[in-house]
Amino acid sequence: MTAPRTPQTGQLDIPLVWETGPAAADRGAPAPGPEPKGDLAPLAGAMRLWLAALVDAGVAVVALGTFWAVAGVIVSGLAPAQFALASAAGLEGASVVALGCLWGWRATPGMLLLGVCFSHPIPFARACRFWFFWLASLLVLGLPLLVRRRGESVAETLAGGTLSLRSLPEGA
Repeated sequence: MTAPRTPQTGQLDIPLVWETGPAAADRGAPAPGPEPKGDLAPLAGAMRLWLAALVDAGVAVVALGTFWAVAGVIVSGLAPAQFALASAAGLEGASVVALGCLWGWRATPGMLLLGVCFSHPIPFARACRFWFFWLASLLVLGLPLLVRRRGESVAETLAGGTLSLRSLPEGA
């Protein structure tokens, strides 16, 4: 190994990568451990998934109620057409939030609140397909998403990943 060069005046005194040998870098650092596998997270139970579906239904109801309240404040009384329009807007708002959560955080809002997510990111086309099924299954409180066939739930089949408990970063 060669001796480090002396920096010129006005330069930072930082050694370059090729100036440090592997022995100097490993002196104080612990030996690297094996890479952790992402699939080691515990699987989510059926009860937790059903509760997440109930929370998702609650999120949709809250969105509907919010849009009904806003429409009621804007207009003194709701006509049936205005009521239907406010319902559609509320359902659209809840579904856009759910689609964004699925695509960005790999889980619906109810799943996020209960600490459940998919093991892999969901491509946008699959997230849209899952969103349509999620929207339709809200009428029966998300029960079709929980049906298991050959060890995999319908939700896992639609999303293309396994459902597991979300791991929190250290110190969180």
